[in-house]
Parts: sequence; C-alpha cells; structure tokens
Amino acid sequence: MAQGTQGSLSMDLMWQAGSDVLEAFALSSRLGRLAAQLLEVADVRLYHDNVLAKEPGCGRTPWHFDAHHFPIASRDVVTSWLPLQAIPAEMGPLAFAADAEAWRVAEDTDFSATDSSYDRGVSEGFRSAEVRIDDAPYALGEMSFHHSWCFHCARANATTQPRTVLASTYFADGARVVNQPTMVSGDWQRFMPGAGPGTVIDTPLNPVVSR
Repeated sequence: MAQGTQGSLSMDLMWQAGSDVLEAFALSSRLGRLAAQLLEVADVRLYHDNVLAKEPGCGRTPWHFDAHHFPIASRDVVTSWLPLQAIPAEMGPLAFAADAEAWRVAEDTDFSATDSSYDRGVSEGFRSAEVRIDDAPYALGEMSFHHSWCFHCARANATTQPRTVLASTYFADGARVVNQPTMVSGDWQRFMPGAGPGTVIDTPLNPVVSR
C-alpha cells in the first residue's frame, strides 16, 4: 500500500509485490541477526517492510517515535533503515535523540496532528535537557537501526534528488499483539493477518528472519 504526504511516499509489504530484490532485503537473515543482536533476543520476526521516498523540496519530518504505531506487546522492536544513495546533510539524513531515555523528556509534551507545536515542544525539551542529537550524513552503503522508542526526525530534502530508503521493522519472536489495538495502530491486520488481540504473532507474513 502506498501512503504519503506532499513530496513523500511510503509503500509497505513490497516484499510481497514480486520483486526478488525487495523480498531478499526484507527476509535477509543477515539483517535479522543484527536486529536480534541489538535487541539481545534469540530470534526476530518481520513486522513489515517499507520503501520510503522523500522528493526534492519535501519538508521536515517532525520528531516522533514508532512504538505507538506498532500494536506489539513488547519493547523488543527495532527498525532497519538502509538508504539507496548517500545522504548528505542537505538531503535530510535521519536524526536521532541519542539518549536512550530521551522519550521521557518528551512524554509530557502535548501531541498535535494539526500543527508543528509538538515538534517544536520536543525540540525545545531536548535542548533544555541537553539531549545529544546524532544527525550525521550517511555514506553510500551505511545504514542504521533505531528502537521503537527512539525519537527521530529529519530535515527537509534541499537537493534535486529524491531520498530513497528501504526499511524493515522486526520484533522479538514470541511477542503478542496488544490486547486493545487502536486507530493509531494503523493497518496492523494486513501486516499480521489472522493474528488477534492478545495472541502470539506467528503468521505467514511475519516469518522468523534471524536464522
């Protein structure tokens, strides 16, 4: 499914679209093992993949974290982020709040989906708390992983080239669906077909990818 705002595009479950390359990326045991090692778990399963594109001139991606979009009853969730080109500073590399507990700084900031007040509030909170921001450019071939509770953002793409990325989200094998998924959980039943609230996630679209 393709989703996006002006100048950006997100397409998920692309490993099911018939591309051998995208399937190999999403099911990569090398990346799966890295995800498992980072989470310090025995095995991980794929939640879903994404192809992400940020067109020239597309604006800032505000501060956010991913956990509330994943109806997975586990903190062991991580996303890989692999650019398909080098990302210099002017293209808008992913920027991370480097402190693992930075989310606590922002937890009292009122969320707004209608304006940039949340983004500004989080930015101000991080400055006041002297949270270190890692916004280093990506060389060709570099990638990153970010935990589902890691705050991240990105500057606008001020270049004449699109910023294209392959991403995959992984979770610890044995995790369950939360008891009460919400609208914020998005299209979770398409990503985990047949899994219900409170059940262990073990569907054909969520294979173990760390072996």
